Amino acid sequence: MTERASDLLGALSDRLTADMGDTGASTADVVREAVPELVMAQPEGFTEMPIRSSAQFLEALFRSLRIDSTVPWPEYFVLAREASRRYAEKGIPLESLMQAMAIFRRAVIARITAEISNSPYADEVVLLAQSRLGDVMEHLNSSFIHGYLDFTEARHQARQTELHGLYHIASALGRSLDVTEIAEVGLSETLQVLNLQAGAAWVREGARLKLAKTLGLEPGQEVEFAVSGRPGPLKVMEIGTGPAESRVDRVAGEWSAIRAELRTKGVLLGAMTVATRLPRTFEPSDLQFVAAVADQIAVALDRARQHTKEARTDYLTGLANRPEFERAIDRAVAASERHKRRLALMMIDLDNLKQINDEHGHHVGDEAIRVLAHELQRAVRATDTCGRLGGDEFGVAMPDADENHAAEVAARVRHSLEYLNRSSKLPVRVEFSIGITAWKPTMDWQAMYQLADKELYADKRSRHSARRKVGDGRG
Repeated sequence: MTERASDLLGALSDRLTADMGDTGASTADVVREAVPELVMAQPEGFTEMPIRSSAQFLEALFRSLRIDSTVPWPEYFVLAREASRRYAEKGIPLESLMQAMAIFRRAVIARITAEISNSPYADEVVLLAQSRLGDVMEHLNSSFIHGYLDFTEARHQARQTELHGLYHIASALGRSLDVTEIAEVGLSETLQVLNLQAGAAWVREGARLKLAKTLGLEPGQEVEFAVSGRPGPLKVMEIGTGPAESRVDRVAGEWSAIRAELRTKGVLLGAMTVATRLPRTFEPSDLQFVAAVADQIAVALDRARQHTKEARTDYLTGLANRPEFERAIDRAVAASERHKRRLALMMIDLDNLKQINDEHGHHVGDEAIRVLAHELQRAVRATDTCGRLGGDEFGVAMPDADENHAAEVAARVRHSLEYLNRSSKLPVRVEFSIGITAWKPTMDWQAMYQLADKELYADKRSRHSARRKVGDGRG
């Protein structure tokens, strides 16, 4: 009877293959309703799949019921493995593919059962069909499983590569305080890990972003990348989410790219774009990796800027330290020489700092220094440079200003300090002596400094004499 059942199943296979009826359409409807995510997430190149449409797949299944079937299932199994890997990349669960296969299997068995129901060999034919169909489905499901395992292994290797790359980035950035080197390390490691072609990094200078480094780009080609806050040919397609502070976008256009704003502590420090001209679909994990790199770069940039600031500023007041002030006044003198501009230099000395330290302690003396520095900063223009030149000595370089303007600034500082002194808002009385000079052609900054210093000590002697007379009069 088995031979008879095989012959009947072969004939049935030919008849069903030739007359599909509405089986393909109805099965497709069931699949769409049961596993809509599978249909909506069809991988590119889906036409190469053995399941390129429900009707064609059912036709192949009906043909495979013949013992001498010529359906090239080994080729289909290879394609199914690749397709399932791509489904896995899109986040479609393996169970969805299995469920779709079960729907097709039930559709084939239901059609066979209906066609053979009046035959005395019906049960044997159905069992034989289930056996042959089961072999095909088992191999297909095995191919799907292998495809998902391929994806899992590839993703694991990618994560290992990313972690290795992040380790190298963190180690290298932790040793560097050079902005260009920081940008180069971040770009090169990211391009290598994600297998991309080119990248560019910008750092913030004031209110604008300045190009810091490019890799894999011809000169001028970086303008093809959209930098944060500027128009460009790239369109934002997806915004990365996660614990990273730096915002990351997936952008598309002439380049397939990931763009990141480099942020830390809520402050924008720069931007970075990495890209390829090859077709590329970035996974969420790619965006998360770039976000992690962007955070590392932002922290390194912040540390470099802080180090630069500390190297140029006075730790107590935040004003320029002596070397930085001397560089500023030297540049100002050169600009005055070149453009015939005015330049004033004001030297200030806190009166009686030693006496304050001796009588009230150094913490009070430090507070007096900070108060004077604060009032100076409030009185000067943004273009002026204030510096602490020594323990109790300050300087102010004032481009495009003369002695009268400097004297007005000094008067404002005296007025504000006098108010603080009268209102008893200070632990000690804070006063200062001042010397002012203006630049004249052929003068260098050292000459200006000597003249202002001379005026300073003349004012200090005058103020000391005045205080002595007041004291004698009271006596």
